[in-house]
Amino acid sequence: MLIITKKFIFSVGEVWFDEDPQELGNVDVLHYRQWIHPIEGSQSDEFYTRLIDLTKSHDELWGSISSNDKYKIRRAEQKDQVIYEYWEHIDSEIINQFSDFYDLFACQKGLTKINRTQLKNRVNAGVIDISHVKLNNGESLVWHVYYRSDNRVRLLHSASVKNSTDTSYQSILGRANRYHHWQDIVRFKNLGISVYDFGGWYTGNTDQEKLGINQFKEKFGGEIVKNFNCINGITMKGKLYLHLLKIYMSLSQLSLPRLSNFKF
Repeated sequence: MLIITKKFIFSVGEVWFDEDPQELGNVDVLHYRQWIHPIEGSQSDEFYTRLIDLTKSHDELWGSISSNDKYKIRRAEQKDQVIYEYWEHIDSEIINQFSDFYDLFACQKGLTKINRTQLKNRVNAGVIDISHVKLNNGESLVWHVYYRSDNRVRLLHSASVKNSTDTSYQSILGRANRYHHWQDIVRFKNLGISVYDFGGWYTGNTDQEKLGINQFKEKFGGEIVKNFNCINGITMKGKLYLHLLKIYMSLSQLSLPRLSNFKF
């Protein structure tokens, strides 16, 4: 599946998981997301992630989860009575609900807001899966957004808004997120998808928050693998795009405030 997004005067495409497109059309730049091997002639970066084999039995998948996390998943369902939902058809209302929630999450975490144009393009291409966990009063707890192919799902976004003054709410939120991942895993397995991709793995040892996220993912089992993210200029305009991207990345390292809203 080739997904195309317009960025200024450039037409930027993306393909995932070694699914080589048959035709590139008018694409200037092509992103190869999480390929097994680097693309010859492209700019390539290593990308590590954690994968769960969904061809295992339900009992094997459940058995891979730590006993403490199993308890939290059961409690979320039985005592917290959180509600899990997903959509067969994702319309603009769902996109906006998630995007508004994610922007609150991003503000709280100091992250960039969601790229709504890119998300809509991916939804229109039929490759996005969105799920949601909420309290029984309707209050949102966690949203998950996945890139979904025939054989693999990859977590793109996970968003939750914390309340630092309410420790009981924080506990519910933590249990809800574990329950949410488990429900997603079971649903994707039942759909015949063979690989669950957590969407990244931190290979450093200094960022405590990222190390904590690693620990969370590790509790669901799976294995760490190395992929490659590559980018290639297809046309002369595409090669110009890559040149401008290099300049932008160099300037970004200088932390210039005026560049904060200029995104490639």
